[in-house]
Amino acid sequence: MTEARTDVRSDVLVVGGGPVGLACAIEARLAGLEVAVVEPRTGPIDKACGEGLMPGALRAVQRLGVDPDGHAIAGISYRQGERVADHRFRAGPGRGVRRTTLHTALHARARELGARFVAGKVDAVTDAGADGVTAAGVRARWLLACDGLHSTVRQLVGLEVASRREARFGLRRHYRLAPWSDLVEVHWGRTSRRT
Repeated sequence: MTEARTDVRSDVLVVGGGPVGLACAIEARLAGLEVAVVEPRTGPIDKACGEGLMPGALRAVQRLGVDPDGHAIAGISYRQGERVADHRFRAGPGRGVRRTTLHTALHARARELGARFVAGKVDAVTDAGADGVTAAGVRARWLLACDGLHSTVRQLVGLEVASRREARFGLRRHYRLAPWSDLVEVHWGRTSRRT
């Protein structure tokens, strides 16, 4: 899935090969720029988030030439016991999509458009003057830090903002069930919120 790490010149260096990094790589290639994506992991990356596309996000990935399989969603339903608040999307449907399905489709599109993939991890960013930056053996005019919530690149280039960290919990379990609704159900309970 990735090339061996080499010295590469590029217009854009995308650090992080998840959905955001791949969407950025596709956008840059559609603009005619050379792109290198640095990512240490191979294969679709699964984690406890990103199991659906809201209507605007679905249109955005379709504009990039990606149309992942999934289940049409018409809105969100918030539920707590007998209390229910439904909101139907006005701008058309979204789509429930497994994160691994979305990642696979975005990766295929980026590769089809000629993005280069470099297996590696960015542990330093060097200012290359008028040539931009060098990181993970790639010299590029622009650096896009798409390496997640706890971005190493953001820290390396001095853009980390001190903030109060809240406790975060992510649970993921997939079940193969037929959809029973066209709404995403968000269930609230006494033990599912911080007190």
